Amino acid sequence: MEKITLPPIAAEAKRKPLSYNPQSGEFIYYDKVANGEQRIYPISRLEKSDRILLAIKRYQCSEEDLMVSSLNGETYSKQDIVSQIEKQTPVGQSFLLLDLNYLEYFLSTFPKSVFS
Repeated sequence: MEKITLPPIAAEAKRKPLSYNPQSGEFIYYDKVANGEQRIYPISRLEKSDRILLAIKRYQCSEEDLMVSSLNGETYSKQDIVSQIEKQTPVGQSFLLLDLNYLEYFLSTFPKSVFS
């Protein structure tokens, strides 16, 4: 398989999926895209439930147990964030949008040839 040059990514971030393919049920990872083994399913084509699944998997794959503080002083662990996304609370929706909007921006720097 042909290797593809992708924008650089932090080693820890390689653990997080870049996308999810609802047709195959597979998460898409940086190294497999770079090796030509997988193609990225565009996030814009994912259904809401698949976007939620992707965001949850990305937070679960974080190496450390994140502690995020909001402006009102509340603190969220990695599991708290996942729980909020699963419950589809306003806070969970904010975390989902934060992660996926950044991910979409990052993916916009990838060559078009890596998308399905």
